[in-house]
Amino acid sequence: MKNLTKQLFALLLCGAIFFTSCKKDDAVNASTTSKDEFEAKIKAEFSKKDITSISYCIVKNDKLLYSNALGYANKNNQTLATDSTRYLVASVSKIVTAIAIMKLVEQNLIALDDDINQFMPYSVRNPSFPNDKITYRMLLTHTSSIVDTFQETFKLECYGADCPMTLTQYFNNVFLSSGQYYSPTNFSNNKPGSNSNYSNLGSALLGYLVERITQVPFDVYCKNNIFTLLGMKKTEWRLANIPLSELAIPYSPEITNANPHYTFPDYPNGGLRTNALDLSKFLRMIILNGAFNGTRILSQASMTTMKTLQFGSDNQCLSFYYDTIDNKKLLGHSGGEKGVTAEMYYDVNTNVGVIVFSNVEDAPLKNIMSLMLNYGEKL
Repeated sequence: MKNLTKQLFALLLCGAIFFTSCKKDDAVNASTTSKDEFEAKIKAEFSKKDITSISYCIVKNDKLLYSNALGYANKNNQTLATDSTRYLVASVSKIVTAIAIMKLVEQNLIALDDDINQFMPYSVRNPSFPNDKITYRMLLTHTSSIVDTFQETFKLECYGADCPMTLTQYFNNVFLSSGQYYSPTNFSNNKPGSNSNYSNLGSALLGYLVERITQVPFDVYCKNNIFTLLGMKKTEWRLANIPLSELAIPYSPEITNANPHYTFPDYPNGGLRTNALDLSKFLRMIILNGAFNGTRILSQASMTTMKTLQFGSDNQCLSFYYDTIDNKKLLGHSGGEKGVTAEMYYDVNTNVGVIVFSNVEDAPLKNIMSLMLNYGEKL
């Protein structure tokens, strides 16, 4: 999440835009003829990589086809990972934040091309373009001209607890000239809507806007209007609501604290913790255009809008990205942060979806995803 801007730049150099790792991932024969062969190939790929654990599942339309896990959620305790182990999913969280915003669009509380200042307590404008509004669509497509460069100079992680700083306090610090995190360089020199620049800051601002519009804390809004409705009982924004025994330890050289679980004040851009089984319900809702298990979260029209390319891009939708693997056209999002890698995609032609979590950063998961996608087509 916080490191993802740098990761995405590195990915461009690697020639692989959206998968989170640039580690060498030699080609794999993804064809399998049986469950035993599939599992053997997954274990072989896992063993070849320096990965502590993976937890993963395959879905198609409304069905959970397969789920499993390999490795250790906690190496010290020799606790094995399972498909119920919870992981920090980093920027995969952004899709949840986007769904929350789209619910407000559906309710006609806002429109995608509205000026966000309508619900801000102060003006948020690029100082180089003071007459140009910043819209929800721009925030959802990373074209708002709000950038991360200055924010990346701060270490905002809180270890072992939820950060006490609220979204209101954080954004006051970012956008008010008296704020600790304020700088004119929180904006690029590009006109809003004219250029793509991946922005964690802009994504977190969407969560704050949900709070401003609904007058409900963002985490509570998501629980009441998304997670509970989908039966996602193991999904939380707040660390305090999760038994630590259910969490995979994030393993990273950058983490030296006794309690390695960390949070950050701008959490709507990457602070979600969930397990593969829970997130599979969310992915199946996306595949089925807004509804799952008899519960509708968004209208089909809203989901179609979210999956539509924006601003002339060949891959950027509203928070989602299109990408390809083995000539399969995928829609979804990746996530990367200290000690975590997460992938959530589905094949738009077959509706086979895959979720993979790992508790190491930059985990090379492409071959594992390829095996899962191919196996899912046969189920």
